[in-house]
Amino acid sequence: MKTYFIKVVILILLLSFGIASAKEFYRYKDANGHTIIKDQINNEMIQSGYDILNESGMLKERIPPAKTLAQEAEEKQRLIEKKKADIALQKQIRDDTLLLRQFSSVGDIIRNRDAQLLAIEQRIKIQKTKENLLILQLEDLQKVAATHERLGQKVPAKIDNDIKSTYAQIAGNEVSSKNLEKEKLTVAGQYEKNILRYKELESLRRTRLNEEQKDDPSEPVIYDCPDNKKCAGAWQLAQVYANDNATGDIEIITDSLIVTSSPKKDTDLALSFSRIPGLNGKQQIVFEVTCNNSEAGVELCKKDQVKSLKTNYLKELKERLK
Repeated sequence: MKTYFIKVVILILLLSFGIASAKEFYRYKDANGHTIIKDQINNEMIQSGYDILNESGMLKERIPPAKTLAQEAEEKQRLIEKKKADIALQKQIRDDTLLLRQFSSVGDIIRNRDAQLLAIEQRIKIQKTKENLLILQLEDLQKVAATHERLGQKVPAKIDNDIKSTYAQIAGNEVSSKNLEKEKLTVAGQYEKNILRYKELESLRRTRLNEEQKDDPSEPVIYDCPDNKKCAGAWQLAQVYANDNATGDIEIITDSLIVTSSPKKDTDLALSFSRIPGLNGKQQIVFEVTCNNSEAGVELCKKDQVKSLKTNYLKELKERLK
């Protein structure tokens, strides 16, 4: 019994020693392409990458090459750009949600824009009136000062101070007027972006609904540009078409948006074109006709006259862009 116990203890010790002394080896290729096996890790294998082998020569793990400083910097920049893109996407989603919640149509956006621009115009007129009054005031003060000078008298300090103060007020008024003009351009530009984005969202919505109402005359016409050259030609034709067929004048014309004035009468027709990215990576032009927001206007938009405007545009595109 004692002998058996000693054998068991020796066996346990031998097994423990074997486990504790299990050896790992490291295989890699040197600069000349030769396979090298070592029992310790060195800088060369860290840079080139290596395999971890057990004592039987079986692969346990493959370690990729260490990244260079340039690669680490590139990876860091990539992560920064991805984070920026994620933040921008979240902001775009919030902005789109607000846009769709705030407006029910492009017409709503245009009416809101016109109201804001009208308010700025009124402020500009007030500034202009104030400027004219200040100029008249300055002229009167200068006449008084000139009278004193002709009489050989010294210009009173109060008159002199009032002249300087009036000059300062005129200069300040000019700055305010310029700021209002800048504000007007900013507001117009922001609403232009809102109109274009609203049209993009509408186009995406219609695409996802699989164009269930293709025969509805209120639905827009979408021209998928086959290439950039034909898209540019279609856009030039859109400008001519809007000018020739809309009741009002063109109010907005950019590289991505053409909008004529809103319909005021029951017989008025407003045309709009937007050039937006398509789902296939190419561009598309969305053509819409808007009628007056009245019972007669709604009926007008259902008539063949409006449908013909859309089909004729596509017909002209086909004839001219062969």
